[in-house]
Amino acid sequence: MLAHFAIRGLMHEAALEIGESSNEWSFIHAVRVIRRRLPRIAAIPPKDLDVFHTATLREILEERASRSLNRVCPRDVKRKMSNYPLRPRTRTKTVRIDFRAGILVIK
Repeated sequence: MLAHFAIRGLMHEAALEIGESSNEWSFIHAVRVIRRRLPRIAAIPPKDLDVFHTATLREILEERASRSLNRVCPRDVKRKMSNYPLRPRTRTKTVRIDFRAGILVIK
């Protein structure tokens, strides 16, 4: 959980530099960037760490995340190997739930 928090923190820092949301950037890409760059950090003199950090943040911003919202068939599988339902042969529209109808505000 700490590693996830640290990676999300770097993604947030990178996104703040360009004024966008950190949700727009690929977490998997950020993990790969950090895994590739982490072994080099021990060989870098302390005066060059800022340059290394800035370059890492720029590299994280190279790949946006694909949008998973508004999926046609969320959480369906092609082959039955899990407890999720099988994907239908024809596409069906995603059922939207109106949560506002079930919320009552009491003052």
